[in-house]
Amino acid sequence: MPTYSASVLLFPFFLVTTSSFAFAPSLHRPRQSNMSIKSTLSSSATADKAIVPPKSSFKYEASQDIASVYHRMDVIDAKKPAKFGPIAFIASVLSVPIWATVLLPFTLLSSTINFLYYNLGKLFTSNFATGTDKSKNLKGGSTRNDEEIVTATLIPREERKYDLVLFGATGFVGKLAVSYLAKEYGLDNDKVKWAIAGRSDAKIKATLSAIAQELDNVDIVNSVDIIMADTSDQSTLKGLVENTRSIASTVGPFQKYGSPLVSFCAKYGTHYCDITGEVPWNKDMMRLYEHTAKQSGAKIVSFCGHDSIPWDLTVRYLSSKLREECNDSLRQVECLNELVGGISGGTLATVFESIDRTVKDFQWDSLWKKDDSLDMYQRLPCGSESDSKIVPDLPTTISKCRNPSQRFTSKWCGPFFMAPINMEVSGRSVVLSQVTKQSVKYREALVAENVMDAFVAWWGTILFGTAAINPVLLPILKTFLPSPGEGPTQSVLNDGFLCITGHGIGENGNEAESVLYFPHDGGYKSTARMLVESSICLAIDENRHENMAGGFYSPASIMCDALLDRLVSTGSSFACSIRKSSNPTLC
Repeated sequence: MPTYSASVLLFPFFLVTTSSFAFAPSLHRPRQSNMSIKSTLSSSATADKAIVPPKSSFKYEASQDIASVYHRMDVIDAKKPAKFGPIAFIASVLSVPIWATVLLPFTLLSSTINFLYYNLGKLFTSNFATGTDKSKNLKGGSTRNDEEIVTATLIPREERKYDLVLFGATGFVGKLAVSYLAKEYGLDNDKVKWAIAGRSDAKIKATLSAIAQELDNVDIVNSVDIIMADTSDQSTLKGLVENTRSIASTVGPFQKYGSPLVSFCAKYGTHYCDITGEVPWNKDMMRLYEHTAKQSGAKIVSFCGHDSIPWDLTVRYLSSKLREECNDSLRQVECLNELVGGISGGTLATVFESIDRTVKDFQWDSLWKKDDSLDMYQRLPCGSESDSKIVPDLPTTISKCRNPSQRFTSKWCGPFFMAPINMEVSGRSVVLSQVTKQSVKYREALVAENVMDAFVAWWGTILFGTAAINPVLLPILKTFLPSPGEGPTQSVLNDGFLCITGHGIGENGNEAESVLYFPHDGGYKSTARMLVESSICLAIDENRHENMAGGFYSPASIMCDALLDRLVSTGSSFACSIRKSSNPTLC
């Protein structure tokens, strides 16, 4: 197809998505203090924040008002929802017949040809008859980690030089994380000792110079310890992991670059967290290295950013509230997402890599061969299968919001493209909590102000997905999108936001509602903060972890209260309330 014709087909998509990614309120405000939240930690926080939270669990007063969090977002911070406008809506409507008659058939044809190109030859190989062990094709190991752990030679975690090392300091999120560490925790801090790591000394020093200029602190360039490491050269990884309590990694796509580092952290008893959203890769890592991590005491925690801490904490806390206040078990939960933000080249690279792997790693025998292996997210620490599981109730089209609160009565909801991942991670926390043997129905939706905005967001996602799986159009699409290392502007990062409203219903009819608010772009600026605080939480808050044993965990299943404390103390707002069933015998 000529380039001109393809560009015409994609014009409505570009109009829709660029208006979505570029929109952000024009106000620029400094971070507001979280005066609306009253908790053991946030009520005593000062400008010089306590680095180690109190040992007690995170508790709120029964009279906590959720409206105060909304007030901070809507009035104090003046956050405004994205509005696409009538032009984007008209363009979206006009693109529907073009998509149905031209773009979709062309994508189906070209994708089929591309699939057969990579997989037809497999029909004539031995893999067709015997199948292929997928895990043996992973970078970083086979189905077992056969390297023996000699625990006597490991440096005890409490004696290690660093509390955390940030790996991937020169990427888009990595730079934000370094800036956050320098600004929030300083360079000479006895309570949090940190360093940065990467594979290019020149790029790391350039990053430090830029941050020194940003923070007007020339000491940053020479005061931050630098460790040279590269996951493609595994001889460099021992020096990266052996003398730190935790590793925070931003180096993705993780299924391409992340496996060796997980292997070394598991072997050397080093806690690990990352910002991946790649569920299949995480399950493969569990299959390969969970036994090793249990032996060494390493806690491996993926999804420590926008994917999927906000939703994981929301579901876990609603479940805990129902159990503590009403002796009830969570049966269904809905998360409504209000957000404005941008997108980076690294995120897009992960999406495109996942699509590419899906095509190239296909095995024909998967069409008829029944997989009797246990889903790794359903496996309990003892190795048995959990009776509880998460059941999807995800929307596929737009509709009026179901939430009964006045805030959402006139608003519309549609699918959120990260919802399947958030559901899987939250489901893992439900399994590991072992508080219910019932299924939990999970619903998540993106909130829009009206039907036009909901349609534009929904249809834009469909157009993007269609173009992304089209091997002919994808190279054209990439020329209009940010490259790895590029991302939203500073104004978008500052003016963006993320707010998750959770609504949980218990088996006995009791209800719990929560709101978790991040005052900056959720995908990047807030993700950098979530990653750093997760790494610190793993390193120095071990006495507050939900489980003391090593292994693979979801964020809320291992750090729930401690991590929520840290997020609230560093800028987020959170509140939760209970509405008990009218039947007084139930609570």
